[in-house]
Amino acid sequence: MQSLKHELRLREDEADSLVKFLELMESDGDLTGSLKEYMGRDNTTLMTSMKAGMVLMLYNAVESTMTRGLEKLHIVLMEQDLVFDECNDAIRQLLMVYYENMREKSPDINRRAPHILQLYDYMRGSTFFPLSYGQLCQFYSLYSGNLDAREIVSVLKKYGVGFEEKISELKTIKDNRNHLAHGELTFEEVGRELSVPQLKNMKEKTFEYMEKVIDSVDAFIKEKRYKKSGELLAR
Repeated sequence: MQSLKHELRLREDEADSLVKFLELMESDGDLTGSLKEYMGRDNTTLMTSMKAGMVLMLYNAVESTMTRGLEKLHIVLMEQDLVFDECNDAIRQLLMVYYENMREKSPDINRRAPHILQLYDYMRGSTFFPLSYGQLCQFYSLYSGNLDAREIVSVLKKYGVGFEEKISELKTIKDNRNHLAHGELTFEEVGRELSVPQLKNMKEKTFEYMEKVIDSVDAFIKEKRYKKSGELLAR
């Protein structure tokens, strides 16, 4: 998970740079020469648009971190020679939901047959954990543009990761991101409702929270909590 933490810190550095620039613009600091001439006397429109852009940057960091973390978790599960009966109850249920979604989304039995055989072989113990995160998402999307703290807790729970912490800032980020993505509000309209101190606080809380998410998934993997309790003691 160190590479994931490194990537998260790079994204935080990008966000820091934008916040510092917004603070400088708001204070009418040392914005001289060609930059100040380009911006003109009234930089309100530019500032509001940049603040909205900060929302997209923060949401992207949240979704990217979650996706990379789950990809890593699936890689570990596939590397552990893990049979169906060894998985914890949450992961076994996740697999069943995936295959049920596959059945609903792929009505052609000829297309479904390989997946059904894969599930059958896995459930009777003749194959090991078969599913990458990318394969899971083909038929079962755990989230799509709707990641806030509540949803993160819910997604992690589907694997048995006991992470319960929530922060309100992620809902603000998610809601504004969706307003922009769906064209419901313009960048200026979103940015107008956000102050630079508020954005700075959102940035700090977001990256602190996502680092805790990484630590929680990392502990889940290291302690092999993806296994049933009895299997955890046995192996």
